[in-house]
Amino acid sequence: MIAALRGTVTHWDDTTSIAWIEVQGVTYEVRIPAFAAEWIDSVRDVPDTLIYTYYHVSERTPQPLIIGFPDLAARDFFRKFIEVPDVGPVKAVRALTFPVAEIAGWIEAEDVKAIQQLPGIGQRLSQTIVAQLAGKLMLDALPAATAGRASSGGGDRSGVREDAIEALVALQYTRREAERAVMEAMRANPGLDALEDLIRVVLEQQSPAPR
Repeated sequence: MIAALRGTVTHWDDTTSIAWIEVQGVTYEVRIPAFAAEWIDSVRDVPDTLIYTYYHVSERTPQPLIIGFPDLAARDFFRKFIEVPDVGPVKAVRALTFPVAEIAGWIEAEDVKAIQQLPGIGQRLSQTIVAQLAGKLMLDALPAATAGRASSGGGDRSGVREDAIEALVALQYTRREAERAVMEAMRANPGLDALEDLIRVVLEQQSPAPR
């Protein structure tokens, strides 16, 4: 398996989402998810660029497919995403048009309608995604994956969420307790986007006190 490529992006076609990566005289064709399009364009012709990859080949798709990501967090999310029934690598790479941190937030919040914004993901499949992945995504590992995001709003809310989690950990919550409490508060209060208000709501809804 090809875990990563280190070289120069010599070509990027945003219509096909295909980049060419030259590594020691060999050029690899790599598919780039839409959320990372700005990132891959920004590193074009930059020597020694590191691209984390997922390598896929199967009986149905005998032609090898290499998918590239800006960081390990994005690749790890992708690997979990394709474990969902009816979501294979080809469909997944087309679907990831939003930053993976944002998609992970939708999944943790069980926001089926938001997930349906992803190309090729209908209502039934979005419900399957929630059933398979909710509670299994480590949100604290995902913020770095937003490096390639296009401007889409919601970034500030994502940052507030992470700050709230860290504040609760400082108050002796376990990280998993903090993640769950914050997601529940944000799901119940969609307009909640101020850190102090979010912490207050979390503390009010938590009973008994954390261990």
